[in-house]
Amino acid sequence: MKKVYLIAVVFALLAMFATFMFAKQLDKKATVKDTDIVYVAAQEIADNTEITEDMVAEDAGYFKQYSVIKGTATESMVTDLTKIVGMVTAEELYPDEILNTNKLLDSDSDQIGLSHKLHKGKVAYSFSAGSVNGVDGYISVGDTVDVIVYEKDAKGNTVTRVAYKDLEIMRVSNASADASASASGSKIYDYGTLTVEVTEAQALQLYEIESDYTFKLVLNPRDKD
Repeated sequence: MKKVYLIAVVFALLAMFATFMFAKQLDKKATVKDTDIVYVAAQEIADNTEITEDMVAEDAGYFKQYSVIKGTATESMVTDLTKIVGMVTAEELYPDEILNTNKLLDSDSDQIGLSHKLHKGKVAYSFSAGSVNGVDGYISVGDTVDVIVYEKDAKGNTVTRVAYKDLEIMRVSNASADASASASGSKIYDYGTLTVEVTEAQALQLYEIESDYTFKLVLNPRDKD
């Protein structure tokens, strides 16, 4: 009788061991198969940093893969680093923080630093432009303007000339206040300054015009082609 019990115990132990190994194999398969790969920051990345191709290169050290349970990755989590090249960090990223597109901005966003929008060899210059000399508050980002200057010649005669043509407006101060006022039906506020992209030499000349001469801006039509 004892022999029968012993055999039963042995078979029970074998069954338990087999069940344990089967469960372990299932868990191993689930770990490998039922996950998605997202990316996290491998180091601290400052805000207002443009993501370059060098940064997303393999072994660059800026980002690394991270496994999450399959189906738990949200649409905003980054699963392909090549899709964020050219984007700019809106906030500081910390080591092991999951990359989220909500913390990245497109390069053409008004929220990123202006320095990212400047072309090589160009600088940003801001000058005063009230309603009288700034087309009565109707200039918007993306518009181009000509600068007309009134000056005296060597004989003291007033001379009018076009000092610059097609300066592109990059920023407009008080733009949000103007938009809110327009939407509510109240008066449009005068913008205080306009910012344009120019060469350093042009910036110096614009400063001279602003300091020593009377000037007006002429708003050009948008290209409708």
